[in-house]
Order: sequence, then structure tokens, then C-alpha cells
Amino acid sequence: MRILLTGATGFVGGHVAAALAAGNTVISPARGAGGALPPGVERVPFSEDLAGLVAAHSPDAVVNLLGIISGDFDLVHVEYTRRLLAGAAAAGVKKFVQMSALGASETSPSAYQRSKAAAERLVAASGLPYAIARPSLISGTGQKLTGRLAAAARWTPLLAAPAGLRVAPVPAETVAACFRRLTEDPAVSGIYELAGPREMSMSDYFREALRGAGVRRLVVPVPRALFLPLLPLFALLPDPPLTLDQYRMLAADNVPSGQFPGVRELLGGTP
Repeated sequence: MRILLTGATGFVGGHVAAALAAGNTVISPARGAGGALPPGVERVPFSEDLAGLVAAHSPDAVVNLLGIISGDFDLVHVEYTRRLLAGAAAAGVKKFVQMSALGASETSPSAYQRSKAAAERLVAASGLPYAIARPSLISGTGQKLTGRLAAAARWTPLLAAPAGLRVAPVPAETVAACFRRLTEDPAVSGIYELAGPREMSMSDYFREALRGAGVRRLVVPVPRALFLPLLPLFALLPDPPLTLDQYRMLAADNVPSGQFPGVRELLGGTP
């Protein structure tokens, strides 16, 4: 199978690219020379003309992992998806696979989650065979949140975590295996919620992530509202640890709704 994969230079993208490259031809548009790609993945120049890019490479499937956690969500999540879909339709692509997120909703207070829902709507209305993955928090080596926690632990004896928030971390390797099944199996379609086997508090997730990084620190759960007055200070930093939009996302748990199939249905056994 010939696959055009966007977003392959990111944390999750590297895992997905490696999984898809086993037995397939994978083409990955990327800006400049930044970001390594796994062996067997062909790098091609990224173009804002994503429809033309798809047409130029005539893939059997398009896998869209393009995503940002701050910035112009409508451009990257919605407009880029629109362009990819236009190219996929013109090229007769047999499958379009979209990375979304748990919590994607048109009524979410978070612009990130609203943009993910808008992109899902475009994919579902495209007329193409499609699959949409909604992962919970994705864990693994190179994950940005873990890196931030480990960096913060160098200068503080304790870390604060939002109290009352539950997540269901899913390993990046599991997500990659799911994307391979979503892409290669024509019988698999619709929305899938990708989550790990355990739901846990964000405090417990912080502790496990720090232990995985070889760091031990006291993690203290604090009310979400206490982070709000810190946001203007965070905004002064070049890479804020928490933005207003991310704060809004913390209002709801990041766990499966139970309304859609998930890892077990894709891979079998225990996720």
C-alpha cells in the first residue's frame, strides 16, 4: 500500500510512521530538514497546496496526523484537513485516516477541541472511506509533557497537578498499531476511542511519568481554579506550560465515553 502520512516528524508521528513503513510505501511531507523520520519513510517537501501534494503522489491512503497544541487551530486542524480531503477525493484515495482527540466536540469551551470536531465533520462528510482515532493522553519516550515535568523537577521539590481530572494514558506504540489497522483494513471504519487499560488521576499520571524518567518528586493535587491566575505569567514564557485553551480542556476528564469501539476492537485482547 502507498500511504501519504502527514505529521510524521512529531512524537506520535514517528511511531505511526515506523508501524506503517513495515510492509508499505510511506511518503511524508515535512518542512525543511528538521525532524528525523524512521527508516523506509520517504521525505518530500511540505506544501501549503496539500491537495496538489496528494495528487502528485497518488497514494492509496492518506493518514493525517497534523496537529498543534497552541496557535492557529482552524488552519492546521480544519483547513489543512479540508485541503487533504480535496486532494484525496481527486486522487481516488481508498482510505482517509484522521487523528482527532478525546473530548472533540463542537460545544467544547476549548478551541482545540472544537477544531478537532470540525475536522471530524469534514472527514465524515467527504464521501471517502474513512476512520477517525480519538486518543486519550499518549505516553512514551519523547512525550512533551513528561519532558516538561522532568525539567520542572530540577528546580522544585514538588509539582502541582490539577485535582479531580482523570485520564486513560495510551502508549504511543499502541496508538501506532491502531493506526496501522485503521489504515490497512478496508473493513475498519468510523470513530475509535484509543485509551489505555487504566484510568487514573492526573496526579498519578504525573508520578508515573516522573518515575519513568528516573525522577522522584512529591506531586500535590490542587484545584484547577488555582492555575487560572498563573496563566498571564505562563504566557510570558517562550513555551508556556499551560495555556488558557489547555486550562479549559482541564474542565473535563480525558477518558473514553464508551460510545465507540477502541483499542480492544482494533487489536484484540487487553489494550
